[in-house]
Amino acid sequence: MTRKEDLNLSTDTAGERVVSGKEDMAEGRVTAVRRGNITEVLNPDSLSQARTSTELENLTLHEERARVEVLREQAGSVSIRKVVKEREEVLPVTLTTETLEITVKDGAGKVTLNGEVLEPGRTYEVLIHDEKAVVQKEVFALSDVTLHKETRTYTHTENITLMREELDVRDPQGLVREIHSDG
Repeated sequence: MTRKEDLNLSTDTAGERVVSGKEDMAEGRVTAVRRGNITEVLNPDSLSQARTSTELENLTLHEERARVEVLREQAGSVSIRKVVKEREEVLPVTLTTETLEITVKDGAGKVTLNGEVLEPGRTYEVLIHDEKAVVQKEVFALSDVTLHKETRTYTHTENITLMREELDVRDPQGLVREIHSDG
């Protein structure tokens, strides 16, 4: 007694591909059995086998792969400029003046200053030297400031779950078997 199966490929409501077939019992006949992509023709009288391959469907399985893109964000900014500030200082300066004192005594004769007659007994003062403060500003280096920009590189790890499709064959009737090639 042999078995003949005609296989059909269909999709069930869950989106799974289902291979199904009809069974037919007959005695002494050539039997064709199709499993997956292989159609096996069996002749029980001569014990010879012939195989032909028939493609039912080509499935593409997918997987996720991670691709990392680095985004540069501005975390903050700094404004650097030179600012001139004013301050008042009190500088003590010692100044000197020189004067000439003229005192005319009685009976000393006639004394004139710039054409004026000086009176006896009085003291006159004539400015000879006078000092004035003249302030000049000089610029001196107060401090040197060096600005550096530093870039640090470090490794950061991200944990990510990736999915991969796999083929899940369900064989409740036990039809799957390994085929050995004679070549």
